[in-house]
Amino acid sequence: MKIQYFSETDTLAIELTTKPVASTDAITDDLLLDYDSDGKVVAITLDNYSHNVETINLQALGVPLLAA
Repeated sequence: MKIQYFSETDTLAIELTTKPVASTDAITDDLLLDYDSDGKVVAITLDNYSHNVETINLQALGVPLLAA
C-alpha cells in the first residue's frame, strides 16, 4: 500500500495494490475508485482532501505518508 498527498492539488491518493487499473468510478465529484479487471478496488483518490476529511494523523496509525 502506498499513500501520497499532493499539496498542489489537495489530493490524497491511496494505492492498495500495483495491479493495473481497468476502470474508474466517480463516486462523488471528489472521490474516485479504481478497479482491476476482476472488479476489485486497487486505488482510491480523494480530491479536495482538506475540505472533505477531518484531520487524520496517518503516521500515528502506522501508515507511512509519501509526500510527492
